[in-house]
Amino acid sequence: MSSRGGQQTSSSAHQQHGLRALVAACLLSLLTTGCKGRSVKYDNPVFEPAPPRKSLINKAADEEEQRLFGASSESDAEPGADPATPFRSAALERLSSGPLTGNSVVALVNGHPVFLDDVLSGVRQMVENNPQLSDQQRQVILQAQLKNRLPKYVEDELIVQQVKIKVPKDRQEMIRESLEPKFQETLEAIRKKENKATIQELDDFLAGQGTSVEELRQSFQRIQMVEGYLSSLVKVPEKVDREELLRYYEDHLRDYSSEEKVRVAKIVVRPQAGDMGEAEQRAEELLSRISQGENFQDLAAEVAEPVNREKRGDLGWISRGALAPELEDLVFALAVGEVSAPRVLPDRVELYCITDRHEPSTVPFQQVQTDIEETLLNQKREEARRGVRDEIRSRGSIQTVLD
Repeated sequence: MSSRGGQQTSSSAHQQHGLRALVAACLLSLLTTGCKGRSVKYDNPVFEPAPPRKSLINKAADEEEQRLFGASSESDAEPGADPATPFRSAALERLSSGPLTGNSVVALVNGHPVFLDDVLSGVRQMVENNPQLSDQQRQVILQAQLKNRLPKYVEDELIVQQVKIKVPKDRQEMIRESLEPKFQETLEAIRKKENKATIQELDDFLAGQGTSVEELRQSFQRIQMVEGYLSSLVKVPEKVDREELLRYYEDHLRDYSSEEKVRVAKIVVRPQAGDMGEAEQRAEELLSRISQGENFQDLAAEVAEPVNREKRGDLGWISRGALAPELEDLVFALAVGEVSAPRVLPDRVELYCITDRHEPSTVPFQQVQTDIEETLLNQKREEARRGVRDEIRSRGSIQTVLD
């Protein structure tokens, strides 16, 4: 590939990555905004806070779920199976081999095929429409993207299947309707970011990036379906015991504490012709001028080498442990504005001044109690969500080309 072609490929990939990162950020921000760690707001008419599961499940759904998970482990399916059923036995499908195409079956989730375009539709179009890529390079890119995205997709697909079984179709439609206003907010954010005048202009732009407004809508609804269903099954306490809050505070006390620090300015007096006595005398003269009201840092700039004059002797903030012990004892013993006695070394004389100081402090527990509780509740929610995902995963069947 030529250098120019490589640059065009890189630029195209960068634009695509930037757009998809923007879309992902918008989707995630709408998932979390105002929810205090929950993925779906509780005014959603379908996914409500921890409802009894029977409100979403009926006997027929339970029987369908048992049939689904039982059939997924068997090798053959009933010849007369209803083609409208969203799940099929693994015997009816096979994972694809050879070059990846849009119709390649890249996974079987409870026997239901997942095609490459389900996971990488926009990416595939961008890759295949790039004339700078060879067939081998296209396959390498598709395989790398599939490896990155497929594991999460198939795990979510298990949950999507649960939703289709457990949630009646009319309530699924209610979900989609309730999500449309939030999706429109997403589109507006993307439209403004990409500086497009209308949604139609945005759709045309997205087409050039291998996607569309409708594809974004489907992705958004899928994410919310998954996150909403998980939230309906997750049960965490609304409050955290004070004992647990205190234990977290004590275990993370350093996060709520600040160290003692001083801001230090320094004057270095170097001997002329190796005469240390002359250097000590000039240091005493500088101390005299400071005692008469001259500014320490002005004098530091006066005696500094040209390259260091703009710093005016400032060494910045220094914490304990950053200096040699004897020097640390010297500077930390000074008050703000106080100048040290001359520190005579074999090749120079040093003067130090403290220009500011931060005393060590710890934020009281009462001031951070609410933040700690929210942190712990978020942790518990994530652990519970992971537990629900793991439980659903343990009862499902997944085969992928990555295996």
